[in-house]
Amino acid sequence: MNKDRLYNTNLRNTGYIDGNAVRALEPQRKERIKTEKRVKTEKREQVATRENALPMSAPYVFFLIAVTCICIVMCVTYLNIQSNIRATRDNISQLRTNISTVQTENNALSYAINSYVDVNHICKVAKSKLGMKQASDNQIITYKSSDSGYTLQYGDIPNK
Repeated sequence: MNKDRLYNTNLRNTGYIDGNAVRALEPQRKERIKTEKRVKTEKREQVATRENALPMSAPYVFFLIAVTCICIVMCVTYLNIQSNIRATRDNISQLRTNISTVQTENNALSYAINSYVDVNHICKVAKSKLGMKQASDNQIITYKSSDSGYTLQYGDIPNK
């Protein structure tokens, strides 16, 4: 019992016990103080962050809403324009295919019509039924046109 009394008196007076297997009381206290300091600094940082944060005033919120709406409208308009461009390209492609088909059909019909035309038969009909004659060289008048396009004739071509 003397030892217990000695142990208790040393513990009460100094807070430290000599010996090989003795618990150290001081490191726990230092660790607790460190955590308390860390918590205090974190709280100070949170308060400073809140103080430095920009206030969300009503004009600022309306400005953000307006900018967001404008961005959404621009995106929708862009997508609509892209859709129209794609539809127009598809339409142009379809029209080109139609033009190609019509040109092929036109060329085939032109060839078929030209194959039925007989120039000798036309000359015979013109001479016999209509009483036409072949033009002589002195009846043919040539002239130079100032325009390379077509000419509208409003009167007779004058003789030389």
